[in-house]
Amino acid sequence: MLTVLILGIIILVFQNQTLGQTNPDSGVTVIPPADTSLTYKSPTGALFRSVAFPGWGQFYNDKYLKSLAVFGTETTFITLAAIEWRRRNEHKRKFQDLPQGHPDKDWEFEQFRFYEDQRNLFLWITGGIVFLSMFDAYVDAHLYNFDKEEVPDFSISLIPEYKEGKGINVLFSVKF
Repeated sequence: MLTVLILGIIILVFQNQTLGQTNPDSGVTVIPPADTSLTYKSPTGALFRSVAFPGWGQFYNDKYLKSLAVFGTETTFITLAAIEWRRRNEHKRKFQDLPQGHPDKDWEFEQFRFYEDQRNLFLWITGGIVFLSMFDAYVDAHLYNFDKEEVPDFSISLIPEYKEGKGINVLFSVKF
């Protein structure tokens, strides 16, 4: 059974070597089948990568600059939230350590509340950035093999004008 399988594979390999060659006896050219294989990017995989690590979903989709931007933005806001969290905890500890009636107790409480609000704001912004990053990675994976129109780097077009006599408009296009 194994011998038959190996023999079948060998026949297929040697048969495919003749594709694209002209048979001198028949004069017929054998045309190889077109390569229709496309690179596939999993949208769900891109989404979960984007959740797991900042910018990984964009990196997976070969959007390297966008990946760096997402990584930098998410990291910045996570760091800001951590800094505000630490400041909040410091003022909470100071507030709890001060005796009742101390003149700085109200100020420490206000500082505690301020840093708590700042921390919450940065956490909400981080959550929004993560959501946008997930959505972006998901859509980019869906559109990964989307056919794009080839735009030449430079083109000149002549457009006839018939309003007031004869004329030609010249249009220059430069791709950036």
